Amino acid sequence: MRASADEKSTVAAGCLSAAVSASITSLMLFINGALVMAVLSALAQSGPEWAGNPKFTQFMVFTIPVALVVAQWMMIDYVRTRFMPPRK
Repeated sequence: MRASADEKSTVAAGCLSAAVSASITSLMLFINGALVMAVLSALAQSGPEWAGNPKFTQFMVFTIPVALVVAQWMMIDYVRTRFMPPRK
């Protein structure tokens, strides 16, 4: 049984959508990680002593960028649903 052209285009659109979503998420994680590292580095130099703790820094470098990505995707979804008309 062969797939029709409509089914192939639907599958291709789904794969493209997943690839774009993964690319955007990777870019956001990279930017968020760099931002968190810069802030923690500045805090470690002139801030409180807990900011210089390697265990705390490692936890923050892995946790905050992921939390920021979740919040950013929630904002993107909100804006998309707010300003784009629903599909029929």
